[in-house]
Amino acid sequence: MESLSQPIIPQANQLLSSDFMRPCGDGIELIGQRCQDCGKTLFPKTGVCPSCRSENVHDQALAQVGTLYSWSVVHVAPKEWRTPYTIGYVDLPDNVRVFAHIGADPQQLRCDMPVKVAAADIGLDENNQPRPFFHFLPA
Repeated sequence: MESLSQPIIPQANQLLSSDFMRPCGDGIELIGQRCQDCGKTLFPKTGVCPSCRSENVHDQALAQVGTLYSWSVVHVAPKEWRTPYTIGYVDLPDNVRVFAHIGADPQQLRCDMPVKVAAADIGLDENNQPRPFFHFLPA
C-alpha cells in the first residue's frame, strides 16, 4: 500500500480552497460554497454539489450565528490534542449543519441555544505548532 506524501487537506484538491475561514470585523467567518445551479449551500467545501452534481459552485461566507443542535465531550483523542474537549453540531441559517468544537462548559450547554463562530487553537500540528481553527461559543 502506497503512503500519502501530503496530509489529506483542502489544498490537495484543486477544486477546493484552504480558505475555509477568514477574518471578519472583530471575529471570523466560515467560507462554504453555494451551488449556482440548484442553490444548495455546502460546508465544508466539496467542489461538487452533492444535490445536483454540478461543479458550478462558488465560495460563500456563512452566517456567524447558529443554534446548537447536539454535543458530546471527548476524553480520548490523538496525543497532540488537549482533552477533554466538546464537539457538536451547529445549525446555521444557511441550511447547513456544521460539525465543530464547542468552546464552552458542557454543563452550560443546551439544545437550540444560540452560538457564534470564533477563532480557536485546538492543539498542535505535526510540526508542534499551534493549529488555528474555529469553534462555536455561546452567543
